[in-house]
Amino acid sequence: MEQQAGRLALRIGLYSPFFGSTVGGGEKYLGVTAEAIRDAFPRHRVEIVSPVPVDLDRYQRMLGIDFDGIQVRSGRLPAAGLGRRLRRLPLVRRYADLALSARAVAWTREYDLLLSMVYVMPAFSLARRGVILCQFPYQLGRERSRWRGLRGLLYRVYLAPYERLRRHLLGPEIDAFQLVICQSEYVRGWVGRYWGRDAEVVNPPVDVPVAEPDFLAKEPIVLSVGRFFASGHSKRHDLMVEAFRRMWDGGLRGWELHLVGSVHRDDPGDLRYFEQVCRRAEGYPIHVHADAPLEALLDLYRRASIYWHAAGYGVDAEHRPIDLEHFGMTTAEAMAHGVVPVAIARGGQVEVVRAGVDGFLWEEPGQLVEHTLSLIADGELRRRMGEAARRASFRFSRDAFKRRMATMLRPLVEELERELGSAAVDER
Repeated sequence: MEQQAGRLALRIGLYSPFFGSTVGGGEKYLGVTAEAIRDAFPRHRVEIVSPVPVDLDRYQRMLGIDFDGIQVRSGRLPAAGLGRRLRRLPLVRRYADLALSARAVAWTREYDLLLSMVYVMPAFSLARRGVILCQFPYQLGRERSRWRGLRGLLYRVYLAPYERLRRHLLGPEIDAFQLVICQSEYVRGWVGRYWGRDAEVVNPPVDVPVAEPDFLAKEPIVLSVGRFFASGHSKRHDLMVEAFRRMWDGGLRGWELHLVGSVHRDDPGDLRYFEQVCRRAEGYPIHVHADAPLEALLDLYRRASIYWHAAGYGVDAEHRPIDLEHFGMTTAEAMAHGVVPVAIARGGQVEVVRAGVDGFLWEEPGQLVEHTLSLIADGELRRRMGEAARRASFRFSRDAFKRRMATMLRPLVEELERELGSAAVDER
């Protein structure tokens, strides 16, 4: 706690190991959570902590985060850049993640309340109270090897020091947190399976425009939004390019496919993937918008008629649930602009789209093509579903997110305020 404007104030920190280096849905979730805390609890100090310097203008421009009244503390972790480079090497990735987390543990005790974004890397906190903002839970305990025989034995030998170091460096991990908040029922289910505890669901924030969509101004555009990267829950731009090529080669004319997203330029594999997508798009009315500013994205949302989402296709959902879409923020954003979604029926997408009401769900690429062609052929169907999609999107609005997040955090904040008041009395 500290003195602020003549009153004692809590120090509230929000941390993500990816903030500052990645621009995506997780970063928007963290940033708008900071906005929610600032607005709901104005007497307290709110800080976002990043392991690397943050380009605030880029985050404001691409994600619409309002940093007014929010401090950003960057570069708290020495050699974080080296750790990120080491993560590209599969053999040392697990240890690099552990090292990054371990270097961050000490400063967490500076906070009364710490909200930690958890995805892949272990959770940790020495703060007085802690909240996990869970993008997806990691497995606790010793990991079962996928291999048998000599290869499995070598893998267990490789993991043995990691397990001991993790317990020593990070302490109780998730048990240090009083609350887990996740972004969908899909993630909540896996929190229960992996961690044996329940979680609250706060769906990600979507910027729903005040003005109603102008359906007469909609253009023959199919849109998809998502970062260009090859590993993990890849957005599968490659699949969507092939699906559009198939429709074009089958006689479709007058329509365009637009792919929007930031590019992971520091990973050679991700760059190769991006270049492959661009090559396959050549010769077709397929437009790739790399690192597009927010205004360019909003313009495409306003003009587009159909929205595609394909993340998670081809993934073994039981063994790699993390690689499915955890919610579907861009799908909800498109719906807010009256764009009809045709989304994969996996992961969190099924919580966003009601099949046959405000969009379509598909399981195989052939169904993606089939549903899209039915929408292209029927303007009235597009209009009806677009209006339903717009109405449905309000449950995910930024204001709804802030209210829900503040409600979830209020008991912990008020508990800390009572302790703070008692401590002030004792000091007198």
